[in-house]
Amino acid sequence: MNPNSPAPDSEVPGADREVPAHNPEVRAKASRRHYSNEDKARILDAFESASPIERASLCRREGVYVNAIYRWRRQRNAGSSRVVKRGPRPNPQAREQTASERRIALLEEKLKKAEQVIDIQGKVYALLRACAGESADSLVLLPWQK
Repeated sequence: MNPNSPAPDSEVPGADREVPAHNPEVRAKASRRHYSNEDKARILDAFESASPIERASLCRREGVYVNAIYRWRRQRNAGSSRVVKRGPRPNPQAREQTASERRIALLEEKLKKAEQVIDIQGKVYALLRACAGESADSLVLLPWQK
């Protein structure tokens, strides 16, 4: 046997092992990371008690971005421990209808205030005419008061 020639498969250690079918470095499809409430609390406690350098290593070790930790902290401080799940987007027609209903309610409120102002102006007009010595019977009524 030539010393420079490759050894037969039976002499190579580990030759009977199977080669993985996929590359472990690359995922077929990216997926979101999900953390339970217990994991979030554990990571938050460790993050808050760590120095800035330890915080960076904690983030790398746990695979978490700092902005996620800040968001978890805000949720915890607000008392929201539940995870908000994303759902289907609302129907644009329903959203438009809701906006229209809000606008109608606002305009009705403005109309009511305007009617009150007009009523008060009419009473002030009548009061001023009465103070000037003219009788209420001889008042010329405005078109909207008839």
